[in-house]
Amino acid sequence: MKTSLAIPFVVLGAAAMMLTGGCVEKSKYDEALAANRRMQAQLDQTMANLQQMQAKIDALNADLRDRDAVIAKLKQDIALLETQNRAWAEKFDALKAEYDKLAAGGQAPILSTIALPVQVDQALKELARAYPDLIEYLPEYGMVKIKTDLTFAKGSTDVQPEAQKALAKLAEICNTDAALKLNVYIAGHTDDIPIRKPDTRAKHPDNWFLSAHRSIAVKDVLEKGGLSAPRIGVLGFGEYHPVAPNAPGNKGNALNRRVEIWLVPANRFLTAASSATAAPAPAPAGD
Repeated sequence: MKTSLAIPFVVLGAAAMMLTGGCVEKSKYDEALAANRRMQAQLDQTMANLQQMQAKIDALNADLRDRDAVIAKLKQDIALLETQNRAWAEKFDALKAEYDKLAAGGQAPILSTIALPVQVDQALKELARAYPDLIEYLPEYGMVKIKTDLTFAKGSTDVQPEAQKALAKLAEICNTDAALKLNVYIAGHTDDIPIRKPDTRAKHPDNWFLSAHRSIAVKDVLEKGGLSAPRIGVLGFGEYHPVAPNAPGNKGNALNRRVEIWLVPANRFLTAASSATAAPAPAPAGD
């Protein structure tokens, strides 16, 4: 660049020497000046071109920096997704192992864990604390377990007063805004003690009927407490899904005499109702 800038001054210097020597015609001097102006114009154009090229280089460098930042962000996102994928895979393996364990033990398999809304989860924990002898809450499954020995008299489906109070509070929880999108499924279970009394057998011929009728009795209390019938499902499992071994000789086990109440998103369990309508309750067993 310095050499190019010196060219016009060389031409001017030569012209000056020719003039001072008195041996150069004016026409040649004018030609030298014209040549100098052309060279200066070329120099200016060259400088302008260089500036434009430098601007393009700066823009390209900025674009490369932006692309490097995008690539770095994508790599971070990929690493995060891979971490999340590993976590979900571990969770799936754990759930499958639990499912296989329960299925092998003859228990009702758990389809999946249920993540209840925080407000509902907290309310159910408080309910279990208020009735520790009657209610057990399993938050990982969204399930409230009621001990039937404290809910019903032997061979009866009449809900005891204390259990009615607890179920009324459960209905209130199910009717809160946070729980309105949850269905309520009631599953009755018995132990393996046969029904022998004629009066009891007349109402409940076997444990199938007793488990279903107790579920219906719990449903009635919840419905009386304001829970909408289309959100309720009633099931009876009889003696066939124990959570603990029964005593030999059909002597039963109090742990197996229970009613389980599941709070489940309407689109995830037992029903395929459209999103435009509430899920209908399944027909009670024994009808």
